[in-house]
Amino acid sequence: MIIGLFLISIISIGSDFFNLERSIKAEAKSYFHNTSITIDYILEKNIDLMKTLTFQITKNKTIMKEFENNNKDALFKSLSVLFEHYHINHNITHFYLHKKDQYKYLSIHDTNKYKHLTTKVTLNEAINSSKTVSGIEFDMRHHLTLRVVSPVIKDGKVLFYIELGKRIEKIIKEYTKDSNAYIIFTINKKHITQKDFIKWLDKNDKERSFDALENYYILDSSIPKIDKALEKDLNNHLNFNSQFVENEGKKYIIHSQSFLDTNKKELGKFFILKDITDQYKTLYSSILETSLIIFIILLITIWYYFKHIKKTESELNQAYKYVQQLSAKDGLTKLYNKQYYIDNVLKLIQNFSRFNSYVSFILIDVDNFKKYNDNYGHLKGDDVLIQVSKIIKDIFKRDTEYCFRVGGEEFLIVSASKDEENGKKMADTLCKKIQDKNLEHKFNEDFNVITVSIGLVTKNISHDIKIDELYDDADKALYQSKQNGRNKVTVFK
Repeated sequence: MIIGLFLISIISIGSDFFNLERSIKAEAKSYFHNTSITIDYILEKNIDLMKTLTFQITKNKTIMKEFENNNKDALFKSLSVLFEHYHINHNITHFYLHKKDQYKYLSIHDTNKYKHLTTKVTLNEAINSSKTVSGIEFDMRHHLTLRVVSPVIKDGKVLFYIELGKRIEKIIKEYTKDSNAYIIFTINKKHITQKDFIKWLDKNDKERSFDALENYYILDSSIPKIDKALEKDLNNHLNFNSQFVENEGKKYIIHSQSFLDTNKKELGKFFILKDITDQYKTLYSSILETSLIIFIILLITIWYYFKHIKKTESELNQAYKYVQQLSAKDGLTKLYNKQYYIDNVLKLIQNFSRFNSYVSFILIDVDNFKKYNDNYGHLKGDDVLIQVSKIIKDIFKRDTEYCFRVGGEEFLIVSASKDEENGKKMADTLCKKIQDKNLEHKFNEDFNVITVSIGLVTKNISHDIKIDELYDDADKALYQSKQNGRNKVTVFK
């Protein structure tokens, strides 16, 4: 009987040991899986964001003119204001302008020149294809960087290339720092010589006891010291998927993930180590306790597991909502951006048709805005655009009214109603309220304040309604308002 009870106890303890170890591993797998999904998701959304920002730059007439005139000082000043805005609001860390025959035309974020350790694959591919190219690259000064390079094309010819970038380390660390995880960043030795790596260490103040693995250089690590056992594991098993390792007397679960460049070739790896030392101490001490204590510990572990999953899910939902908002709204005015208009306007009008008979396209342009920017400065110009957008939002706030920023100083309202005259009334109200705001503009002839010209077209909502025609007709009416003295509303006929 005693032997039987002993065997039952041993089996029970062994079963509890196995179950708890499996629970720890399942929790780690779930964490690593969610982290990988989140990283890929955030990278894709950051690429979409940088493409949107690039599109906004190309629609800025002042910037385009400064480039065509080769006015580098003015261009640098204009783009520096944009970069400061992008850096604060979107964490953009790199901003270049390139020409085909010049490696670097303007460096907006850093005027100091330095040598890149690797060729910019994204830039080369953009030059060769004349298309937007994105990817992760490594350079001596900025570690791993997510880059988007887009050509600016006019009359079928590429004028220059815009490069926006964002350091990838910050993105990844945001999703691991809250879970007691350690990170080791590496780059494949194929991409950097030992001599250049030593230079990089000197520049980045890396005083540490570890520098390299057999095939990878270690760029950064949140673990203070890597012992021989962990170094051997890292060299022998580069592709980890929730394996157990030890370092400096502590036990971890480790996962590895590759970074790929635009050619889908591995640029480097990062290893995530989740500390489970305390959980194992609890496990070992539980062997000397009763089965009831083991059962309670197991319940606590399961509770922690579900709590962690719930927290991770909540963080993913928050990240999704944040990135979705970034991709839909204009960063300056908080109105919907042009991409959102392109993707959703037809669906909006179809929804309008259930309760309304007419749809109006109201196209608005700030009069003599270039003169305002030239004389008052771009920061003042941004403030004017914000003021105008607030007035637009105050007037057009029904569920059937959507407001967009479709260009530098150009806005569009898509409005539906049962009344054919409603669009004209609302446009007249907007035109007057902006003038009555009395925003000084001494270079707006005949008015001396900020005014807008408006083009309007109203049509019956039907199944065969053509969005491009509506926009073009509103644009023609806007042109007539400009030609006939500005500060007025013209209805397309």
